[in-house]
Amino acid sequence: MRVLISGGGIAGLTLAYWLQKLAISSVVIEQANTIRRDGYAIDFFGTGYDVASRMGLIDQLRSRQIPFEALVYVNKDGKPIAQLDMELIRKLTEGKYMGLMHATLAEVLHEALEETVDVRFGRWITAIESGPDAVVVTFNDGTTETFDLLIGADGVHSRTRALLFGPEEQFSRYLGYTIACYLLADCYSIGKTFQMYNEPGRMAAAYCTPQADDLLLFFMYQSSKPEHVPREQRLSHLRKVFAGMGWLTEKFLSDVDPSVNVFMDAVIQIQMPTWYQGRVALVGDACDCAPHCFPGREPPWRWEELIC
Repeated sequence: MRVLISGGGIAGLTLAYWLQKLAISSVVIEQANTIRRDGYAIDFFGTGYDVASRMGLIDQLRSRQIPFEALVYVNKDGKPIAQLDMELIRKLTEGKYMGLMHATLAEVLHEALEETVDVRFGRWITAIESGPDAVVVTFNDGTTETFDLLIGADGVHSRTRALLFGPEEQFSRYLGYTIACYLLADCYSIGKTFQMYNEPGRMAAAYCTPQADDLLLFFMYQSSKPEHVPREQRLSHLRKVFAGMGWLTEKFLSDVDPSVNVFMDAVIQIQMPTWYQGRVALVGDACDCAPHCFPGREPPWRWEELIC
């Protein structure tokens, strides 16, 4: 059997790992030219942690975890009003907890597969012909290949889903918020903490990353409908939305270089009546997206393990 996995993120690479364990050959394609470095932090515990342990990846992940010492809620003047120490979280989870950057998971998974699975960057699907015995796909370079199965693991804005099931809008449930994030040097004494400030309808946070002296700035705000802001307009848009907000919010937005890569997306949930059709199936965020901006979200490891 030969399987094509569309999407080289956490879901796709995890699925490739477990297929390999079953001696099933797979090819992973990823639209980006390399492992994606943008994105935010996730709380890594519970089922996700257990699956990573079974995969033998805990040591690699632990060495690259975010060095959080505390989650701190601040007021408009930057004074702490509540604090949750990471040591307490580790105690409650019996040590099975890590704060990880989304990209760290993808990097470690890619390294685990580097010598054994064909991962092709800068490649995506432009057409799908699904028959009773095989799936023929056309790639962006014009070439075609035949596979026994096609798995769409290409995220909430899945190209595979759109080609097979139709436009995203028919499956997308907007949850009323937009998120954005980018990296910035720590000139604000955030240190080894996750600091957060809230006002009605908008939130700003800053937290350390595995790279010394770097911060990840995270913003979330209410909006009446999904927003699709062009990349070059994202920073100016955020400055308007967060104008007049307390804490260091406006300084975070004024100090950043205009050329910074700002990740921005609407918070949506994909709801589908079925996640497969013939020899094509969807996994992870492509078919059943959990709100991806809230603490506690685990990556879609469990579904890929169950499929295998």
